[in-house]
Amino acid sequence: MSTPQLKLIALILILLIVGMSSLVLNQEQYAGNTRVYAEIPDSPTPTPTVIVPEPVETELMDSPDGTKTLTMERQKTGNRVKYSFFTSSDSKERYIIYTKTLGTLQRFSIPFNTWSPDNTYFFVKESTPARNNYYVFLASGEKFSNDAPYLDIQPLFEDKVNGYVITDVTGWAAPTLLIVNTQKQDGEEKMSFWFDITSQSFIRLGTYFE
Repeated sequence: MSTPQLKLIALILILLIVGMSSLVLNQEQYAGNTRVYAEIPDSPTPTPTVIVPEPVETELMDSPDGTKTLTMERQKTGNRVKYSFFTSSDSKERYIIYTKTLGTLQRFSIPFNTWSPDNTYFFVKESTPARNNYYVFLASGEKFSNDAPYLDIQPLFEDKVNGYVITDVTGWAAPTLLIVNTQKQDGEEKMSFWFDITSQSFIRLGTYFE
């Protein structure tokens, strides 16, 4: 084989080697670029926290003659508590009266003397860190004459009686009269009032009811 032929073959081999090397480098560069520019999320998607409600707790209070029942249902979800009040009679059919959700520092309770003597009204107590509230409801679920769903005794008392603060609402003196115990704001003197449901007024009494 002549020298020019050998040179030609060598040149072809060199060109083949250079071409193969360029192809390999291009493939590596493409792979590297793919890794560099792959889409990476800024932060992982947070998993939502599911708060499961706790079982419903139930408290009952029958009327003195046993014909009416007040039911309070309490269900806690996280740091909130939902209260629901129902009334029922011998027919066992329940009527939803009131629902409210409170924080864990507040709570509702059913006083022992919740029912009025004629089973027309009942009252419940709401305890808060600031003060206690007392709400009077119609057992039928109807609203009062001023279209209010309940009577809130605290603001009514503060609006009509000066110098005293409510310490407790103890029960019924008559079908439309609630006993409200108070104490003088600037002393230890105690005083009882009747709260008249029909007139929404307070009647000062000469005797303090323990």
